[in-house]
Parts: sequence; structure tokens; C-alpha cells
Amino acid sequence: MTATQKYLFDLQGFLIVEDVLSDEECELAKRKIRERMEPLDKTPDGYDARGTWHSAWGLVNAGEPFTTLIDHPKLISVLTEIIGPKLRLEGNYSFVRSQGCPHFEMHGGHRGGRVNFRYYVHGDQIFTGLTVVSFTLQDIAEEDGGFACIPGSHKSDFHVPREDHKRLFAIDGPLVRNIAAPKGSAIIFTETLAHGAASWQGDEPRYGVFYKYNDRAATYGYRPYRTPSKETLARLTPAQRVFFNGTWEAFGPEDNPHNEYAET
Repeated sequence: MTATQKYLFDLQGFLIVEDVLSDEECELAKRKIRERMEPLDKTPDGYDARGTWHSAWGLVNAGEPFTTLIDHPKLISVLTEIIGPKLRLEGNYSFVRSQGCPHFEMHGGHRGGRVNFRYYVHGDQIFTGLTVVSFTLQDIAEEDGGFACIPGSHKSDFHVPREDHKRLFAIDGPLVRNIAAPKGSAIIFTETLAHGAASWQGDEPRYGVFYKYNDRAATYGYRPYRTPSKETLARLTPAQRVFFNGTWEAFGPEDNPHNEYAET
């Protein structure tokens, strides 16, 4: 992680890493998502999806390019410095949103202090918990309605006042920015950051791919729902399988006492 990357992540709560996926990999990913996606009746906020929201889960089971992203060097060089040297991949999925879809309301924005939702810096070291990598499979401009956030909100020690929540956290409100990113890039952001998505305006659906990482000794989501199939695990490298180990840090088996090697 470069000094500039560290500065930008600490300042904003997110970082854009370009040239993670090639154009060919982006198109392959979109094709495989289309093969797996299913319509959603409701958005994650509970609104009527009106046929404009689809989801695809467990993307690593679809093979490349999703398996390569598990431990892509450009991502791991950042994630190991802001989360820790031992990482868990908590989930990998896609939301596909069509033009005019309901927005995804802003959420997060308070560092809280809990293990999954925390943010602080001690000395020269960043410490955060649950962290998302959002991959852009097409060029996204600010007006398109992709990733939205309130930069800097990951450092807030206060909840937004209830009486001003609707105004300040509105997608088109005074604090929210829509973030542009080129095709093939990755937006890395801490879950502590206030984030969401405006209504998608592009002619081509927005293929959002999300990988969620955590410290290997912590977990946020129920693990059985998020573990790849046995067939997929068998195809992964030992270094990749470690990202799906159980939640522990020490006093493990004699041949793997500190959760450094794949359990299966």
C-alpha cells in the first residue's frame, strides 16, 4: 500500500484501484452473472424492485475471473494493511440494477467500536473491520448512479441526528457524492463509511460485483451460507482456500496452530 493510497483511504474511507480486471475479464464476468442472476422482488431496503434489481450469489463457484479476484495482489496489498495480514472472504455476489431502478439508501457512517464496524489509526497503522471491494465492470460516471458515499463519515464518533437523518443521508442530499470509476477498477471501502447507490441511469444494466473481507479471526455473516461448494474449494489454490477457513486465531491443530493454512 503506497503512502498516497494510505492517505486517500484514511481521508475518504474508500480507495479506487485501477486496472484490476481486463476488458475481456469484465465481459466474461458479466456473461457469467447473467447466467446466474435471479430477479429480486424487493430491494435490500425493502422497496418494490419493479423488475429492475437482480442478484447472483456465490460468484467464486462460477470460476474465472471470480476466483482470481480472491487474492488479487492489487487488492491484497491494500487489504492486509487496513484489516490485517490474515484475511477472510465473507461473501462474493452481484447486484444487477437496470435503468431507473430504486436507489439503495445510505447506511453506515459511524465507527462504533465493534469488531466489524470500527475505524481508527494508531501510529502509522490503519485498523478497520468488515471491508468491501466493489468491482466496476463498465465505465461509470458520477451521473450514472453507481457507488455513492459520504467521504470521511467512517471517522464519525456520532450518529447522524434523527431529525436530520432523511435530509443529510438523502442520495441527492448535501453530503453525498457519486463516485466515478473506470472499467476494470475496484473501489475498496470500509463498511463503517456511509454508503449506498443512486438510481442507475445507464442504458446498459449496472453489474455490481462485491467481495466482502474481514479479519480471519472475525466474521459478520453466517458462514455456511457463504462458503463455496466442495467442488470449488478443490479447484482453488491452498492460499485461496485459507480465505474460507473457520474463525479462529490461535491454539489450532498442531500442523496449523495460527490459522495460516487451508483447513481443507
